[in-house]
Amino acid sequence: MSEGWYPQELDGPQWAAPAQPDCPACPCHTLRVCQGRLWHRAQPRHEGCPCEAAAVAADTPPATRQVTITLAGTTRTLTAQAPATGPGAGLLLTPRVFTATGEHTGGTVAVPMVLAPPPSTPAPTRSPCASSASAGRSC
Repeated sequence: MSEGWYPQELDGPQWAAPAQPDCPACPCHTLRVCQGRLWHRAQPRHEGCPCEAAAVAADTPPATRQVTITLAGTTRTLTAQAPATGPGAGLLLTPRVFTATGEHTGGTVAVPMVLAPPPSTPAPTRSPCASSASAGRSC
């Protein structure tokens, strides 16, 4: 009944929103969405946006841990921080209570101590001969 009522193509100019520039850091959003942190309003919703993940990690406060350090015979208990992002991610950083000297520092400067996790050591591998010898078999 209403077929043919509207023309198939509108006559005259049509308004179209200008295309927004894409975000240079991610393939899933426009620059406006990432700069304005409007991921919750973006359509369609994309999971795993690197910009959103970086913003959440940057807003996450660093974890803290009490550490006891003995250096040159002096023992101190300090609160170390483990940043979630940035150059110290994955490390524990103490406050700047230690001093360092060097040619490049121009004197004595206060520095933090960086505590890294111990390197992972591979589990010792057992020789097939060792297990067969214990079972009474020969190699």
